[in-house]
Amino acid sequence: MPTAAAVIACALALLGKSEARMPRIVLVDVPPVHASAQVEAYVRPNDNNIYVVTSSPLFRAVQSYRSECGEPLALKKLASVLIHEEWHVRHPGDDEREAYYAQLTALVQLGVQPGHFVYTSVMRSMQEVAKKRKQKPEMVLADGPADDRRREPNSSLSAVPRSSPDDPFAK
Repeated sequence: MPTAAAVIACALALLGKSEARMPRIVLVDVPPVHASAQVEAYVRPNDNNIYVVTSSPLFRAVQSYRSECGEPLALKKLASVLIHEEWHVRHPGDDEREAYYAQLTALVQLGVQPGHFVYTSVMRSMQEVAKKRKQKPEMVLADGPADDRRREPNSSLSAVPRSSPDDPFAK
């Protein structure tokens, strides 16, 4: 069973990348409380680190295999997850679509073709994120100063449905 550090080293080698060419990778046992239960890795705003969740089913699958680098297919997916998160570090903002495209491209380059269950699982994740981003909140109660808000009489709370005009999935 490979160590967590060995798994990351193998994923980077699979990608043909060195530690010097990637953002710093931090191994964490558990995801942040606000993250989804399925999170495998994440980045934080204004932070150039990639955080890899070593308790995720994906990471455990890589480690469970009795070889120097772990389970080959799971390792390919983990490598693609690193590419996804690297995209976020190198392109600050909230563009999940492009990060997923980078991840899918990496999977193809690693020999995981469209139609393969790993590829389609990443596609489904991309579609779920897009779907969640298209959902408009029923009501925004407080969202900073704005002159164009409609307000209830004698109320300082906004009751205007909003969505971000620069949401990449709203196009």
